[in-house]
Amino acid sequence: MRKKLYHLCISSPEIMFRVPADYYQGINRACLAAHTYETELLAYAFMSNHFHIIAKTNNPSGYISSIRNGYTKWFNHKYCRKGSLGTRSFHAVTLVGYEHTLEAVTYVLRNAVHHKVNSYPSGYPFCSARYYFIKELGIQNQYVPINGWDEQRKVLSIKKKLPKGYILDKTGLLVQENILKTKIVEQLYGSPRKFMFYMNKLSGEEKVLLQVESWMGKKAHELLENNKLANSNRISDVDVCQYIDLWLKKNKKGAPYTALSVQEKLNLGRLLKRKGVGSTQAARCLALDPVSKIKILAVNA
Repeated sequence: MRKKLYHLCISSPEIMFRVPADYYQGINRACLAAHTYETELLAYAFMSNHFHIIAKTNNPSGYISSIRNGYTKWFNHKYCRKGSLGTRSFHAVTLVGYEHTLEAVTYVLRNAVHHKVNSYPSGYPFCSARYYFIKELGIQNQYVPINGWDEQRKVLSIKKKLPKGYILDKTGLLVQENILKTKIVEQLYGSPRKFMFYMNKLSGEEKVLLQVESWMGKKAHELLENNKLANSNRISDVDVCQYIDLWLKKNKKGAPYTALSVQEKLNLGRLLKRKGVGSTQAARCLALDPVSKIKILAVNA
């Protein structure tokens, strides 16, 4: 069966990736599943509560299920959690033609910018934007490989040895240059200059989303005019989750967030609110249902 190119996405009302190690685990799962399902991994962006992947495969369902199931098992074990993670369904769009593919890849690589997590795609460590045109742009990535199987198995939480050519760096992330099909993406953009141009402009998908998301008001119009609005003062989900973990270490002997009662989560949510964290974000990072954010708003309760 001939492989097709897909834009794949899974989202979750709950935080899926709380700290950098979680993101690396998710990316590694995507890389390992690509080998298992003979899938060509072109691009990705992992955000706190969803992830996007551009991949060429003849089994998108099997590929995405492998990532989801393996990561959920790892996540649940780490955080003493039970149940599924993320929505049961997943977004899968077949990419047809040059323009459609270019828009989709650009949207994925710019996802952190779109969500105002980072001001430039390559500055976001959990997307693949920094692996294209590295020679032409003078980028020299240095790695310290973890060669011992026991240590590799401990970091990756896998039973089988790494596929040939796969190298695990001491950061806990598989070396991406050996896995990503960067040449396909580079051919899509044609040159480093064109790639840089697209990384600094809105993709068609972003423009459509901004037109639909009228609640963004004035900022939507400014973005449509290509003005940069990255807010350096924005508190990321990673920052919030790391604060929660530090609070747990100090006040709950390092227990996972899942050990907190609903009332304890609400109290912690109010503490976060006083520190400038939005109620929706606090509820998301504490795995509270959407209704709870209303209770968090009652800061003095």
